[in-house]
Amino acid sequence: MPEPKVFIGNNTVIGRRNVITAKNRISIGNDVLIGSDVQIIDHGHGMRRDVPIRLQKAEIGFIEIGDDVWIGAGAKILMNVTIGTGAVIGAYSVVTADIPDYAIAVGSPAKVVKYRT
Repeated sequence: MPEPKVFIGNNTVIGRRNVITAKNRISIGNDVLIGSDVQIIDHGHGMRRDVPIRLQKAEIGFIEIGDDVWIGAGAKILMNVTIGTGAVIGAYSVVTADIPDYAIAVGSPAKVVKYRT
């Protein structure tokens, strides 16, 4: 059985109607702003072709969100990603890969478009 752990740092603000679902580990740093309707999920379903999806075991990962991060409304943060210190995730973006420190990432999947100055 999973033993989920969720860590939330100091001065972090979590908006309305958010979903944080952990089967392993989700770590959210200090001074993070999370807009409304954000989903942060550290697991997913298997995708093998020879077994129906509903019968496959969950794939379990992790999520690390650094300090001073802003996650816009409606964003989705999926498993096995690290969002670096000072990063900004645009509204309704889907994060499927690591985002570097101070990067501004938008889209689905989220891509870095520039860096904070």
